[in-house]
Amino acid sequence: MKKLLFSMLIGAVALLGACKDPVPTPPTPPTPESATFFTFTIKKADNSGLTEDLIFTAGEDGVFTCKVPYFINRSSLIPSFTVPVGCFVVAQSKTQISGKTAVNFSQPVVYTIKTSDGKSAAVTVKLDIGYAGLSGLPVVVINTEKNQAIKDKDTWIPAKMLIDDGKGNVAFAEADAEVKGRGNTTWTYDKKPYAIKLGSKAEVLGMPKHKRWVLLASWNDKAMLRTDLTFFMAQKYTTFRWKQRGKAVELILNGEHLGHYYLCEQIKVDDNRVPDGYVLEIDYRAKEANGDIFFKSDISELNFVLKDPEPEKGSDEYNYAQKYINNIEKLLKDGDVEGYRSYLNMESFVDWYLNQEFSMNMDACFFLSVYMNIGEDGKLYMGPLWDFDIAFGNDVFPEGEDNHIPEGFYIYNSDRSKLWMKVLRNDEEFLKILKERYAAMRADKDNILAYIDDAAAAQYESAVLNDKKWHKLCKAGASREQILKAYDAEVQFLKDWVEGRFAWLDENIPNL
Repeated sequence: MKKLLFSMLIGAVALLGACKDPVPTPPTPPTPESATFFTFTIKKADNSGLTEDLIFTAGEDGVFTCKVPYFINRSSLIPSFTVPVGCFVVAQSKTQISGKTAVNFSQPVVYTIKTSDGKSAAVTVKLDIGYAGLSGLPVVVINTEKNQAIKDKDTWIPAKMLIDDGKGNVAFAEADAEVKGRGNTTWTYDKKPYAIKLGSKAEVLGMPKHKRWVLLASWNDKAMLRTDLTFFMAQKYTTFRWKQRGKAVELILNGEHLGHYYLCEQIKVDDNRVPDGYVLEIDYRAKEANGDIFFKSDISELNFVLKDPEPEKGSDEYNYAQKYINNIEKLLKDGDVEGYRSYLNMESFVDWYLNQEFSMNMDACFFLSVYMNIGEDGKLYMGPLWDFDIAFGNDVFPEGEDNHIPEGFYIYNSDRSKLWMKVLRNDEEFLKILKERYAAMRADKDNILAYIDDAAAAQYESAVLNDKKWHKLCKAGASREQILKAYDAEVQFLKDWVEGRFAWLDENIPNL
């Protein structure tokens, strides 16, 4: 009996021993190689500027990265993280507490993860700036050296430029550039236009390689379509030696979103632009004090500015251009048809006139932005087309000439252009080509109107963002719906004006 009780006691002890938790094995202390973040997140709940949590992932190089919207203030963000048991974290000379300590992420941050036995490892965390989620248009990002302001039209400011495709992908890798202001009246507005000079020639958004580019602000054109529409029509309905291209974009300058811009090619002599010779511009404002290289023609007394190249006044090149223009004006005044035809590329003059007359461009009455090109073949070519923000019925000036009404021959009836356009438009060859060109344009009216619709739809969100910045369509505080309603009205006005212009020209061009 004693043996049986003893055996039962031994069995009970053994059973109790089997039910007892085993002694835990101490965790293996992390080594410097294993000391890293398990997770790294910047949570919306801890950071008021975020619209969603930012979740970081480690690349093959061990660097934790995440793309953050450009408008997020990166100078003070609170991250949350997990690390191996027994580790603590130091960064920017402070011990870091998950979900508590704010960090400046303007530059990559090196975290030191220290183990319990005093060893440590460095882990880099960085925020990549993302530009997706603006309007869907490409995003031009320019950062000037030391964030210098662009204060004038003369001083080139060193900068870096990159372009995002609007969906978070690189469309133009960051490159050296210089930036300055540009424009005349447009430079006086709140939203400034800019000139860009890349460090080396490069293709930009599918446009051929060059250094020089322009960012137009479209301040006066609330539809933000008129220049793009003009370039579209030039591509389809002209025979210019060079036809400009451009793209609607968003602009972020030194971290500030400045709204909708139009990135386009600048008028320059180059294999990928005006192919050769001299580019001239008629500009009533030309002044030597402004550095303009120009002459006043003998008969019309218009200012002809030598835009590219820019020879010294009195040089052989300068004297050649001056004599050349004066010879043509004399032939026009004398009515020497064969004489002036020997100088002029008539098709380019017709193309220029038709597009300017169709749009009733207020600047094109031999006032300013009237471009022409003396080619190496000895011919004078009109074009390219430029400066259409106050065309297509967009009469923004109180003293304007009512070009918002789509009736009349605006360019032809201008006093400033009478020596040139009045003579040419009475030339039989000019009129024959004009009627042919207009017929081709008129036959494509539906496609022109459809292009306006498509281009407007592509920049709806851009119109909203632009107006929240500049309040050109609605007063500050307007809703998205209010802005879009106002924008739709601007687009409809443009379409109605184009329809009205076709109707009037249908009645009048055949009778010339």
